[in-house]
Amino acid sequence: MKKIAIIGAGPYGLIALERLIKQAPADEETNILLFDPLGPGGEVWRSEQSSQVIMNTVMQHVTVFAEDQGPNLAEWSRNYAKDYLTTIGVPSSSDLFAETNLGKNEYCQRRYYGIYQQWFYQELVKNLPTHITVSLIKEYVDDLTLETNQIILSAGKPYVVTDLILATGHGGNFLSSTEEENQQFANAHKLFYQGPINPADTPLEVIKNNETVILRGLGLSFYDYIGLFVDKWGGAFSEVDSHLTYQKTGKENTLVVGSGRGLPYHTRPKNQKDAGEDAEPKILTKKFMEVFGGSAEELIDLLKKEAELVYYQHQLVNSPIREAFLRDYQLGDRQKVLTKYQILVADQFDWEKLFDPAKDITPQDFPSFIKTYLANDIAEAEQGNRNGAIAAALDTYKELQEPFNYMLDHEKFKPKEYFEDFFGNFNRNYSFLTIGAPVIRQKQLLALAEAGIIEFLAPNMKVEKEKGQFRTYSKQLPERQFSASYLIEARLPATSFKRTKNKLLIQMRKKGYLKAHGVFYDGEFHETGALQVKRETHQVIDKNGQVLPHVFCYGIPLEGLDWLNAASPRPKSHDRVFQLAEQIASNLFI
Repeated sequence: MKKIAIIGAGPYGLIALERLIKQAPADEETNILLFDPLGPGGEVWRSEQSSQVIMNTVMQHVTVFAEDQGPNLAEWSRNYAKDYLTTIGVPSSSDLFAETNLGKNEYCQRRYYGIYQQWFYQELVKNLPTHITVSLIKEYVDDLTLETNQIILSAGKPYVVTDLILATGHGGNFLSSTEEENQQFANAHKLFYQGPINPADTPLEVIKNNETVILRGLGLSFYDYIGLFVDKWGGAFSEVDSHLTYQKTGKENTLVVGSGRGLPYHTRPKNQKDAGEDAEPKILTKKFMEVFGGSAEELIDLLKKEAELVYYQHQLVNSPIREAFLRDYQLGDRQKVLTKYQILVADQFDWEKLFDPAKDITPQDFPSFIKTYLANDIAEAEQGNRNGAIAAALDTYKELQEPFNYMLDHEKFKPKEYFEDFFGNFNRNYSFLTIGAPVIRQKQLLALAEAGIIEFLAPNMKVEKEKGQFRTYSKQLPERQFSASYLIEARLPATSFKRTKNKLLIQMRKKGYLKAHGVFYDGEFHETGALQVKRETHQVIDKNGQVLPHVFCYGIPLEGLDWLNAASPRPKSHDRVFQLAEQIASNLFI
């Protein structure tokens, strides 16, 4: 008999559960214990959180059903959500019912996705085969002991299982040394400091109205804070000709914002693609990757070329040279082909303009430039990812992930390029261009900037502690300074093997059941933050390098070994999440 524990009931845990049910042998009894103190959906997608935090993927592009054996989030919302909300006792006056009116290309509240996951779990356990039992245990597993042929879990009481899948998802970290210094300074001077955390968990109610707040970080978490602050102020936006204007309440804080790059993430384009309508490679095909022996830099350059092909396909849509140009461009030297076909410089794809649009902007002009940048970003996004040349190109850049997963799975990257080129420079640029917030958030951000509520620092933000206050400025323009009693690190905690607050992972690390993942080069071991697993099976590797045959892990704890572990699975595709869950289930039942 198999008795399997899954730790974590977010999307990864639930998908693992579905794969176990699907693959469990009919001639053996299988008991599955699903642990999560908050139940299906877990902490990030819990029902009890602010309605102001929303997803950054449209509803029709989200699913938890492998092989499309059930409705995606949009289909569920249209056909099942109202009845289920009523069944679980959600009042008809709740704004969750309003979510059922959203279209397939709109963005729902995160808690609504959590309710979809609850429904998914109920569907899974509704008609189980007689040889399978599933138990949901709303307890926190904080320790375990590995014994011969069994694993003893410590929760509300001991549980004995034969196999374990860690799908613990996002968790907090202990503060870094720099963050701890900020916290101690805040405590000593009665200031407010918030380290990296889920923005929905930040106690914004303690921040006094009309005072200055410093936010460091301009990624997805920053946009969550924008929605949460507007809700705190009781503010509202009015729209005329697709342009938003912010209506002040008199309670607004001044938000001083910045980052190293100094620019908010590139916004998500208006979605015009149906589920399954993903980019197809012209160059980076499976056949090509099987013989590819180049560097990370060369692979990244080919990905760029894939995106450029899509861009020119749109730009030359009515041109008689289109097909010949695209053929020559795919196979030839970029500049020679552009010159041959007399493509004007103004019409050429410019990566530098995308990655560093403020390159030629003086720090004095940056606060006014940022409004123009946001307006242009919004205009490009609204052309859509099928019709807009730049949006379609960046969608291709985003969606062609398989070549990189192939390189990771087959360990083809050299250590230094793995750490610095791929997970370093490329991953930062990839995140900036492809995992931004919905365009509505960018419109709201522009409205707040135009209302004088947000002050943007030029690139290279610096935060210091001085005279009982936090002080911030751009290194490019140190004379433009702001002081505040409030400092927020507007980002989620990074995956950290050493600093995780997860009690179970801490105990496993102390007992030697876990090993830090990293790469060795230039005489030094560089940790990625992930824990080590055997790539072929996702079995955990202990501190001595031994594979633990009955302990598996995937998802957030492996970010740095695997890639893009926070992404939700996409329907009508053999998504990476489903592949890994299937891999784990197959190896578990060997």
